[in-house]
Amino acid sequence: MAFTFLSIPHFLSPPPPPHFLSLKPHHLSPSKSSLPFLTPLRAIGPDGKFYPNPSDDDPPEAPEDSAHGVSKFEQIHRQAARARKLQEQDFLDNRSTYLSAIADVEDESEDPTQRSDSMSSGDDLFGDIDKAIALQRKEFVKQGLLKPNPKKVEVEVEGLDELEPEEVVDLEEIDELQGLRVVSEDSDSDGSATFADEEVSKFANSNRGSSLDSSFDVGFDSFGKIKSRIVEPKFRMSLAELLDESKVVPLSVSGDLEVEITGIQHDSRLVCSGDLFVCCVGRKTDGHLYLSEADKRGAVAVVASKEIDIEETLGCKALVIVEDTNAVLPVLAASFYRYPSKNMAVIGITGTNGKTTTTYLLKGLYEAMGLRTGMLSTVAYYVHGDNKLESPNTTPDAVLVQNLMAKMLHNGTEAVVMEASSHGLALGRCDEVDFDIAVFMNLTRDHLDFHGTEEEYRDAKAKLFLRMVDPERHRKVVNIDDPYAPYFIAQGNPDVPVVTFAMENKNADVHPLKFELSLFETQVLVNTPNGILEISSGLLGRHNIYNILAAVAVGIAVGAPLEDIVRGIEEVDAVPGRCELIDEEQAFGVIVDYAHTPDALSRLLDSVRELGPRRIITVFGCAGEADRGKRPMMAKIATDKSDVTILTSDNPKNEDPLDILDDMLAGVGWTMHDYLKYGENDYYPPLPNGHRLFLHDIRRVAVRCAVAMGEEGDIVVVAGKGHETYQIEGDKQEFFDDREECREALQYVDELHQAGIDTSEFPWRLPESH
Repeated sequence: MAFTFLSIPHFLSPPPPPHFLSLKPHHLSPSKSSLPFLTPLRAIGPDGKFYPNPSDDDPPEAPEDSAHGVSKFEQIHRQAARARKLQEQDFLDNRSTYLSAIADVEDESEDPTQRSDSMSSGDDLFGDIDKAIALQRKEFVKQGLLKPNPKKVEVEVEGLDELEPEEVVDLEEIDELQGLRVVSEDSDSDGSATFADEEVSKFANSNRGSSLDSSFDVGFDSFGKIKSRIVEPKFRMSLAELLDESKVVPLSVSGDLEVEITGIQHDSRLVCSGDLFVCCVGRKTDGHLYLSEADKRGAVAVVASKEIDIEETLGCKALVIVEDTNAVLPVLAASFYRYPSKNMAVIGITGTNGKTTTTYLLKGLYEAMGLRTGMLSTVAYYVHGDNKLESPNTTPDAVLVQNLMAKMLHNGTEAVVMEASSHGLALGRCDEVDFDIAVFMNLTRDHLDFHGTEEEYRDAKAKLFLRMVDPERHRKVVNIDDPYAPYFIAQGNPDVPVVTFAMENKNADVHPLKFELSLFETQVLVNTPNGILEISSGLLGRHNIYNILAAVAVGIAVGAPLEDIVRGIEEVDAVPGRCELIDEEQAFGVIVDYAHTPDALSRLLDSVRELGPRRIITVFGCAGEADRGKRPMMAKIATDKSDVTILTSDNPKNEDPLDILDDMLAGVGWTMHDYLKYGENDYYPPLPNGHRLFLHDIRRVAVRCAVAMGEEGDIVVVAGKGHETYQIEGDKQEFFDDREECREALQYVDELHQAGIDTSEFPWRLPESH
């Protein structure tokens, strides 16, 4: 429901108008005459004498600088540079596609007399295109990206007869057969994936590589970054074998236990033919209610915790009754996929803030050590290197965790870095993951709607450290600046080695000696037991120094060479939606971040304040159907630490956005009624600390308002969503990306400035005018 709280120009309200120039004249300053060619009348008194207007004595008014000090030439030059930059970036992102498209094109002869007709014709469109391709190919050959491909000279051979129709058919069949390879359907008796065509596929891949090499050379810089083919492993075993391997003791069993299982699912929507369907009981629904749907999709066996009738099903041949389906699901999944985590080094990261960024840093660190490293985070899943998988918006469940790790192991992954969220640990999603290293970042208020109390939230996080029991293999890495650090260190075996890191506590094994922050770079000098590291990172803000220190501490814990630690961390320039800088060559900074807890928002704004901005303009909202207690806390933090705060929506779900905003306003001692009475006069007074507060329940409008208010030296912070690309309202989930919204808003504001409209004259910027 759209509810306008600000006197906002209509160009800020979605959808954006198609033409800005025709809609903006009413925003111009009223002091400027809209008819400058008319001469105002002189004042003549009743006595016929001339009385001059006092304004005639005013100095002449300087012409308005609608271009804000930027000449038309400079504007065009900037636009051309921006277009050139986008074109270069597009080529870098899709270089292999561009090169392969013209790899087989023959080089034109340098002799003008031997050039083709299409190249020589000046008025032929296709000739011009061929000429452009030839010039571009010549440039690529000069750069070494393509090999020369001189024009072949056709030699006429006399005395050869044309092929008969039957011979042509034979040649075509031979060509088709050359593209085939033998694939065996056999599998090992132990149920693990087998590929009988392994040697054949290796040969095919080597041939494919040689054919590519014939068209262009691969530079050493890009060799290690080329994506390899990801092979999907296939698993199958009988239900009896699965129960035996997992050591699950059922309450009762009926049906054919020798039925072959080719997959495991607990979501009926994802069931495929041959799957075992596990009826898990969730907070909102019960998997037993969806047996018929799973049956229609091809489930061949069922694990349940209630007596159900499978005789009326279409394909279910066996039923296993257990006491708790939720508890046996991770065990069944790990057994089916052959416990993949036991054959890889697994690093688990837990805490309230910083998990995602630290996973990216550790992935870079392990790859710098020469290890193929996979990653499981809330942002993305990687098999290894740049091989990214499609990831849902939630933490992977127990089946998906084992499935992804099996895929990683099958494709040569040697280490896995994963976020161990409180939900995943509490729900048993990580129960059968064999962790080698546990990392604790920090602990602050979050997810109390799920855990109930802060103690239960803490205990869920601590489950990761309870598994650190082997002093020879396990390691604990702990942030000792956090007051909960002693609790996490005490979990598990106290003899397991601990590596500590901190910013404030100089007794930590890893701590900074000094650091420098800027809007584009973070430089930190890190002290470690093995020496001092000098790190220059593209990650911004003080809070990211903690993430860098955590990665360094893990490197020290596993004995990584110091140069590999530095190189791996510096490889990570940015993390999607984590203090991500939006750069459209504007005069002020725009940062998008995932901060959605009081502590995360406070740390973010503190880090931004350290950059020395003229003003901080913050946009954020609180999610619906979640912890209501943090709403006023976050509003108080934002208004205390930002010069301008705009409250808005963030996934309200089935909760009224206005109710959420009302909860947030309580943080500054206001109610929705108090706020609306100010809107009647189109003037919103400053808060007692002199800062400004506005709200709008449409997030797109709020983002555009904040960007429109930005001026040179300001930093606009859009918090709460980060990498998320959706907005949930009611039962509808629609595409929404804060980063794209900021880019579009910056373009709109740029168009306004080009049209001569000064966005600093929006009503809320000039309180003295009311």
